[in-house]
Parts: sequence; structure tokens; C-alpha cells
Amino acid sequence: MGHKTLCEWRRNEIPFELKALRKIVKKPKFVCGKCARSANDKQYLCQPLRLKGKEE
Repeated sequence: MGHKTLCEWRRNEIPFELKALRKIVKKPKFVCGKCARSANDKQYLCQPLRLKGKEE
């Protein structure tokens, strides 16, 4: 699936990409300031904001 932001994922893609999604959201370090999705790498978010207390 490449490195699309989570906002760019289509609803119908999610069930087929659960393995990738699990890796992206496991132990999140960032949250999107636009849509509130979370990820462990800022490349997956539109407007990443660091979650406090988390190391990069």
C-alpha cells in the first residue's frame, strides 16, 4: 500500500490491509491534528503532532 496517509485510505481498503494497519497504529507516537488518527510514524498522518511522553 505504499506510504499513503491514513486519511487517504479508502474505507473498502481497510479490511484487506489490516496487517499493515496493525503495524502503523501499534504503539502510536503521533496523532493527526486534522483527523485525530494515530500512528507510530509521522509519515502516515496529514498533520502529525507528537504525543507527549513518547520518544521518536
